[in-house]
Amino acid sequence: MTLRTIKSTKFMTGAEIAEESDARLDSLNNEICITKDNTHKQKLINLRKRLQHHSSETFANIVYASQQQEIKYVEIKHLIDNYKLLAESKKLNPDDVYFVTINCCEGHINKKPYFVAPKDLANFNVKTAKNTIIKQLHGLKTAFGYVAFEVKYDIRMGAFLPHFHILICGVSKKKIEDYFANLYPLEYQFKLNRDTFIVSKKNDPLIYERPQKLKIVDIETVKDSEKIASYMCKFKTYMTYMEQQYLTVIVDRDEDRIRKGQSEHIRPNDKVHNYHLLFLDKLSLGEQVFCFNKGLLTNFINNQADKMAQKCLKMAKRGKKTGKLGKKAPNHDTYAKPISTNKIVLQFLKYDSYKPKQEKIINYIKEHKSCIVIQPTNFGKSLCYYSSALQLKGLCIVIEPLISLIYDQVSKLNKIHKRLALAFTGETKNKDKKLKRLKRGRYKFLYIAPEMLKNIELENVLSKLDICMIAIDEAHCIDVWGEDFRPDYQELPNKLIKNYPDAKVMALTATAGDITQNIIKKVCNMPKKAKVFKGDLNRPNIKYSVVKKEDDGLQQLLDTLKPYLDKNNKPTTSIIIYCAHIDYTLGLQDILKERGIDSYVFNGKSENKKEILKKFKKENCIVIATSAFGMGIDKPDVHLVIHFEGTYNLEMYYQESGRAGRDGESSKAVLFYCDRDIERMKYFAKNDTTKEKLKLAIDYMQMTNNKKRREFLLNSIV
Repeated sequence: MTLRTIKSTKFMTGAEIAEESDARLDSLNNEICITKDNTHKQKLINLRKRLQHHSSETFANIVYASQQQEIKYVEIKHLIDNYKLLAESKKLNPDDVYFVTINCCEGHINKKPYFVAPKDLANFNVKTAKNTIIKQLHGLKTAFGYVAFEVKYDIRMGAFLPHFHILICGVSKKKIEDYFANLYPLEYQFKLNRDTFIVSKKNDPLIYERPQKLKIVDIETVKDSEKIASYMCKFKTYMTYMEQQYLTVIVDRDEDRIRKGQSEHIRPNDKVHNYHLLFLDKLSLGEQVFCFNKGLLTNFINNQADKMAQKCLKMAKRGKKTGKLGKKAPNHDTYAKPISTNKIVLQFLKYDSYKPKQEKIINYIKEHKSCIVIQPTNFGKSLCYYSSALQLKGLCIVIEPLISLIYDQVSKLNKIHKRLALAFTGETKNKDKKLKRLKRGRYKFLYIAPEMLKNIELENVLSKLDICMIAIDEAHCIDVWGEDFRPDYQELPNKLIKNYPDAKVMALTATAGDITQNIIKKVCNMPKKAKVFKGDLNRPNIKYSVVKKEDDGLQQLLDTLKPYLDKNNKPTTSIIIYCAHIDYTLGLQDILKERGIDSYVFNGKSENKKEILKKFKKENCIVIATSAFGMGIDKPDVHLVIHFEGTYNLEMYYQESGRAGRDGESSKAVLFYCDRDIERMKYFAKNDTTKEKLKLAIDYMQMTNNKKRREFLLNSIV
């Protein structure tokens, strides 16, 4: 029995994938120019068209293939790790997981060596070989696992050699050896024949002169789940143009040189490469990686949420049969059966990766009761509570300050998985029906504004559910709005947090100075020493400036807008102008219109909010708005944010000005003020906290040293 060392496949970077994808198109272009076979040429032209936009779901597309590799890698690694844990808990041998290689070229499929000429590769029927190996593996009655299929090009034969890698769980090494020894007798031998590649007869002309003894099976007891999962999912690297290190074939027959690693290697040419692309173009994931003894595998996997996550991904990526994207979001069952690892949550939510600080926050809340997350715009704060909650049994309640923000978040989640989140607001339709679903554990996330804590029907339903987490998004609003404008924020500890003492609490915001942090801790019933994850809030691409108004400030406003308007007074980028009062937004719109500058108004009385948001997201425009506009809306190309009235709170100002420059491009945040603004704000400053924050804001506006303005702002908000 030959034991082999399993080498891990290198996962490629995004840049490498993009480079290889371009190289595939180049090689297609080269062959299209020289090929004489019109049928073959047309196939290549069609394939080139499909690959040019990187959107078609074909394994010839390196981008799509790499995504599928990552998905299947997680699934297989999770199976190995789960099996070992279960085996250890039942005092079984945790090493009863094996890796097997069956090479078709050695006669392991139907006692006949299998060899495919390049021109026949596109017509090669994977299902025939697949069905044969599946039937054979059913003979291992207590075993289950995954099979990965691939074809490699052998330069010696000018042929493709199909073979399988098999992950086998649930059966001992001895039984595997005995089974394959019976299936593939040791004494069966053959040599390679140039034309037919069948079992050689005496005196046949051979290009490979040494007889090759048929191996029973190559088995490696699985020690490293990452290497095995990676090795089984490396199908994307085969016959690619740039990454050939896994395909190269030893052509030097000097055994001494081979042992010393001095042998020469040859790459296949472009034409052979394109035959392989045509072959990959017709394959589905089920023909690349599939499972055997499905019933046993299903019974083994006791974490149904992980299984469901992979099923959802598969359906969303390919559809059930057509190879097209599924139109409907798949179901989930994450309320009762949480997902077990951070990595599977990524796949479940269709994210590429975590930022290092995100994963640190997620891992911390797994072991602790509460924390505050203060991170800059575009950090991905929502992923922190998504991932944490999905790994806990029960419902996650998310408190949001704005109904528009609630619907935006819920819409995103429900596009990924059906009924993953519920928005319960005063505008919610079919409330009774949705409350019944909520009561049955059909949702994982419940989004509400703080005012909904007074809803008796909702409170009755929540009292019967497991509440695993309470996330307070835009948590600075607890301080900014909590005392008088939104007093329901003060109800959080009594109405919600204290009622569910086992629930973890996470407060998230982009800004919170020491005063605001203390208020958040008090309202959210957190200990004074609760962990605070502070990020670097500096946005170097935003230039901050302050303008003291002359007269009504309108001419200064027009001068500020002028560089961002074309000769027809149309904006060349998206612009937000904030005003403190609804009347100001309407009046300013009229003034700009008189000067030929069009704009939209967004305030609490606007009846067409959804239409304005759609236009804002899709086009360059000017929006004149009150402070709530833009919260939670990810529009990257806003390059000018103007506050036409002074600010009384630098944390709120930083939040609003931070809606500029999310694409990293140079942007401006301009704050207008006058002495009348300051006097008005002083009149409304009722308590010591408000007065202290107003003093910081006044100092910022009246600064004469622009170079120190950024430093002062950053020191005031964290």
